[in-house]
Amino acid sequence: MKFYVPSNILLMIVLFLLFDVITQIQLITFSVLSEIITEMNNHTLSTHFGIVPTETKLSFVNSIITTSNQVGNALSILLLLPVVDYKGRKFVAVYLRFALIFSTGICHLLAALFQASEVFILGQFLLGVQTSLRFFATQMFIVESSPDNCRGFASASLAFAFVISKLVMFSSSSPSLLGTSDLWFIYPVFEMITATIIFCLMLHLPESPKWLIQQDKLDEAKMSIKFYHGKKCTIDEIVTSFIKERNLTNKNKISLKEVWDNETLREGLKIVFAVLLFLEFDTSYVTSVYTIDFHKSAGFTVQQALNINLIITTVLFPTKFIGTFLLDALGRRPVLAIAGIIQFSRSCLILSVEIIIYAFGSSWLTRIMFVVVESLSPIASATGVNSIRLLLTMELFPSSARTVVGQAKLFGSMLIGTPIVSLFPIINSLFPPIFFVPFVITQLLLGIYLFRHMPETRGRAVYDIIESLDRNVASRAASINEEKTPLIKNRARTFGAKRNSILNTPRSRALTFDHKFDSEI
Repeated sequence: MKFYVPSNILLMIVLFLLFDVITQIQLITFSVLSEIITEMNNHTLSTHFGIVPTETKLSFVNSIITTSNQVGNALSILLLLPVVDYKGRKFVAVYLRFALIFSTGICHLLAALFQASEVFILGQFLLGVQTSLRFFATQMFIVESSPDNCRGFASASLAFAFVISKLVMFSSSSPSLLGTSDLWFIYPVFEMITATIIFCLMLHLPESPKWLIQQDKLDEAKMSIKFYHGKKCTIDEIVTSFIKERNLTNKNKISLKEVWDNETLREGLKIVFAVLLFLEFDTSYVTSVYTIDFHKSAGFTVQQALNINLIITTVLFPTKFIGTFLLDALGRRPVLAIAGIIQFSRSCLILSVEIIIYAFGSSWLTRIMFVVVESLSPIASATGVNSIRLLLTMELFPSSARTVVGQAKLFGSMLIGTPIVSLFPIINSLFPPIFFVPFVITQLLLGIYLFRHMPETRGRAVYDIIESLDRNVASRAASINEEKTPLIKNRARTFGAKRNSILNTPRSRALTFDHKFDSEI
């Protein structure tokens, strides 16, 4: 399969990558400028509320700051994410995100100028609202606009935002530059100006062609396809593929219950959540949050821990370019298999390290083993495996089901990830090795399940993937009972049956055209 990325898709990716860099800078401001934020919290408590700052009270303010971000994320998943179905992908990914980025910048600017933690908390809430729009709605827009042969590249490319934002902040936030109470207001000013410029460049981007097809806007969809896929693309073939995908369901929007009630879509849901659980039960996030504690238990000093992280990040940074190509070059199954083996090995190794430390204490052996553990995390991430959870949502479900599945997936990620991080300090104080046992067991069981059931979707049209999954589900069933109101339409067995389905239904079956488009294609 020839790998080719159209120039306008590259432009789209670059613009959204810059959007993500701004959002990520806003996100890590709290941690990178922690001393400045603490000074601001001190000023707010004493001046605005007449409260004497103590360590406990400052910790409470920090807790409010982090909680406001999570509350914003939850409300966004519940209330704003569905907007992508009736307002469009571009409205959410461009207009709504710009409004939130700019509003967050204003809050951070006012917080910096007036030393007001209350406004900063509001900014963190708005930043949390951006989360689901950034990690789902934006990537849905990009993936739906991309040709089948480069969906993997398109979904994995935004991963650079995290590294770029860290380089920007770490190189400019020292006290000798912008890392002071008097100068950090420059960050939000820079964010708002840059976001406005990028927003103006984004205005000419067309809406997602798949969403336009779903809204019966065929002429606009054709123009969108020409823009994103190139003028030399086989537009009739692409439009046909998109109409077949749209006609997989009888509705423009279906509920999670309807997804679960359908045998084929339920199978896709189980695969998506198996991937989600597999990636959530990865030790990388826990070790990154408590990185200093882990390094100290292994026998390193704080400075050594920081140096190790810097060296590993710098040395392995070039490997991140690999992941943008592997998903389309090798496929989703090989990438998940490679990354899965690395993650499972990492979980087993860190469990072994914790057992040795608990039984014998830290030594040169535990230090060497922990350096290996830390090195495996960016190597696994470099495969692009984290993009698979989004790709499968786009590839195993028709457009009408993607948003509701995305909502369930994002809520599931919050419900799984938050307790894992929260429980670590408690379990670590009792018996550290036991914390990592569920990671090893879960990854082993889910890895076996995904090896048996996860389909390969690289370079295939969505309707073809879902039809193939439908056949596989049917072949595994002992007997096939026709559903009373099937979401996935029954395939006609004869040409005459197909013609009858065109004439007698408002939407044709997946293997035929919608009759009202016959004269236009």
